[in-house]
Amino acid sequence: MLWHLLWITLIVVIYNLYRYYQEDDSYDYSPVETDTSDNIQKETNMEETISTKQLALNIIEHIGSEPKYTEEGYIQFEYQGVIFLMETANDCMFVNLIWPWCHSFSKFDIDEFARVRQVVNDINARGTATVIYGITDSDDVAIHIKKNFLFVPQIPNLEEYLRLMLDCFFRTARTLDLEIEKCRLQECER
Repeated sequence: MLWHLLWITLIVVIYNLYRYYQEDDSYDYSPVETDTSDNIQKETNMEETISTKQLALNIIEHIGSEPKYTEEGYIQFEYQGVIFLMETANDCMFVNLIWPWCHSFSKFDIDEFARVRQVVNDINARGTATVIYGITDSDDVAIHIKKNFLFVPQIPNLEEYLRLMLDCFFRTARTLDLEIEKCRLQECER
């Protein structure tokens, strides 16, 4: 009896192996779409044809801004009356976008510094952009907003994507101003 079960199991295994290796080639079922060598070649050519820096320059022009280079190598452009800086590298798919000096205050105003520090920490904890502050050579403390994001030709509708990223800066600056004012009002109520 045991030999019969072993023979039946062996026959079933051999039959399944035979079917597996002799399947009809016209029926090509693949649950996962795989890249062919043509697709890989097209992607490689696309990446070789335009660098991240050149792509950024083109998209900035498409949104109606005029890009310029700064002495530090940043791309500077104006969008809705605000000067932005973009840091790019040809071999990197990410860019850093910075709104310098979105807010400032005197470094001698200790109460304002305490408010700003609290608000900046809150925004950084729950926001998508990073708010940073730093002491300058003058008597001011400068607040900057920075965001790092993917910027490649494969992203559909890159102009709208960049506008969305820029709008994030305006929302963050508005939140910064509102929260600082709320802190001032709370202090007045005490």
